[in-house]
Amino acid sequence: TGRTYAGRLTHTGGVQCTSCHDAAQSNHTFQVADVWNQRCETCHADASRPEEIRTVHLLDYDGDANTTETLKAEIAGMAARLLAAMRSVTANGLCYDEHTNPYFFKDTDTNGTCSAAEAVSANAFSPFTPALLKAAHNYQLSQKDPGSWAHNFNYIGQLLFDSVEDVTGSPPTNMTRP
Repeated sequence: TGRTYAGRLTHTGGVQCTSCHDAAQSNHTFQVADVWNQRCETCHADASRPEEIRTVHLLDYDGDANTTETLKAEIAGMAARLLAAMRSVTANGLCYDEHTNPYFFKDTDTNGTCSAAEAVSANAFSPFTPALLKAAHNYQLSQKDPGSWAHNFNYIGQLLFDSVEDVTGSPPTNMTRP
């Protein structure tokens, strides 16, 4: 509430999905890597492949003091900070398994990972507060869109940053909100 978020991605090469995921040039794979040399490399000369793009986002967003890592790594770092914040407010009683619905489970051994015995529906994490539920949704969004760093870095970064703040009650230290 009360936050402003980035709008649709604006990109010099176009704002439609097919601006980067070109069906014809990629022989219908829709993979950016398949059109990298024809479409992207000219402007993104700083990178040899899509995952290495950094360009205009020059700050350390995830707080690890690295301003040269990829945007993908920045988002992964911010997501890790959010999951750590979620775990801290649940006394480490929450774990995440990206492959098993409902994804968030009770971490009965508090080791930070979901074992096969923990990642079952009967062990679903249920004591969600409103802030924790919003954070879980935003964390899941960052995990299930593996291209979120490219699709709208500012937006996903803002969601992750604000979720850490919402869950913990204070702005995250050393992180920068895009």
